[in-house]
Amino acid sequence: MNALVPWDFYIAYRFHQYKSKVAMYLPLWLDIWLELEALNSLANFAYLNPEYVLPEIFPCVGQDNLNAPFQACDLGHPLIPQQQKVVNDFAIDKLGEIDIITGSNMSGKSTFLRTLGVNLCLAYAGGPVNASLFRTLLFRVFTCIRISDSVTEGYSYFFAEVKRLKALLTAVESGDTMPIFFLIDEIFKGTNNRERRIGSEAYISALVGHNCLGVISTHDLDLVALADTLPGIRNYHFKEDVIDGEMVFDYILRTGPSPTTNALKIMQLEGLPVDIKDLRDR
Repeated sequence: MNALVPWDFYIAYRFHQYKSKVAMYLPLWLDIWLELEALNSLANFAYLNPEYVLPEIFPCVGQDNLNAPFQACDLGHPLIPQQQKVVNDFAIDKLGEIDIITGSNMSGKSTFLRTLGVNLCLAYAGGPVNASLFRTLLFRVFTCIRISDSVTEGYSYFFAEVKRLKALLTAVESGDTMPIFFLIDEIFKGTNNRERRIGSEAYISALVGHNCLGVISTHDLDLVALADTLPGIRNYHFKEDVIDGEMVFDYILRTGPSPTTNALKIMQLEGLPVDIKDLRDR
């Protein structure tokens, strides 16, 4: 049959013709398919978490109708198991405000920043958020959380952080009408205490009051004094307790600067050589 009728050649020829016809439509089909996949994932996420709520998102022109440009109640991280999750209420009262979060190691600062970021991303994607109330303006979300150095490109962690923070400052000064919601974890932690304090104070002063708002976590307790000189700065903190020789964290966000530190305590609990007298003095 194949010898008399070139069936394989005919089928290959027809497939080539169909390929030429489909090539024009395939990108559109794939875009629609990917959109359906994303919507299906969000729908499945909402089905698996019926206690989550849909966010209220307002355009920037409607910000005068809001009590605050960002407001959330019972805000939690969707990847933390329910039995271990601690939720917090949080609001930012006006554009240009910067909230500084201090606290001990492992107290929950970085997790809280990630909680804000992931719920904003869910909200803007059209999905439900891990909260009982979530109201926000439309923001450009900018993060400086997972910064790393590069051996191949020859720059350090600190230089990578500086470049990232410069990009944020450039975005704020770009003149875009949509404000920025930024999240900065452990600002300038790649340098010494003195230069970190000087650089952080200058950088925060350059951001406050502009077309942005955000949250910065830090171990540098000297930065909390900025709230006394800059009206757009507020202080929050997480704390820990020592019970029966072990540190216990409640992961509850509190107003004001952190009253405690725990680095020496962690070193002592893990058996590192720490002077007990210095530990008591601190």
